[in-house]
Amino acid sequence: MKIYLEQKLSSCPDQMTCIVCHDLFWTPNIRALLYDSHNLIQGDVCRSCLKLKSTHFKQKLRNQANRLIQESILLPQRFDALQDRAFELLETSEEQVSYPTVFHWVFKQLAIFAQESQALEAARLRTAACRCEVKEASLGQNSPPSHLYSIDED
Repeated sequence: MKIYLEQKLSSCPDQMTCIVCHDLFWTPNIRALLYDSHNLIQGDVCRSCLKLKSTHFKQKLRNQANRLIQESILLPQRFDALQDRAFELLETSEEQVSYPTVFHWVFKQLAIFAQESQALEAARLRTAACRCEVKEASLGQNSPPSHLYSIDED
């Protein structure tokens, strides 16, 4: 399993549930997503769980799988889905954990900053273009007499 860093999208809710500890946490602008060895997203990981040692991280993931198994017994209408999800988490918990490095965090923050800067620059240029169009339109109102623009026909 590997934890990848991704930018929070505008459609992402402000609060997420951690796949490891099942606690609600505020979603920062950089999300930590847990992927299994098949490159399938298992869920978001909170900052607290990112600080856990590998063995503790994997144990908490197994605890979540056990919680889902217990929940499936109480909710027979969702039994299959909960059991499948529990199996996925158990399978993932057997893999080695690969955490993002400090370099990954810095690189992701710089990438987001660059993207936001480009968006701001594009907005500034659109605003400047709009001002030019308004200025040209207002110049047209105070234009010189029309005889200066007329073309003499022979």
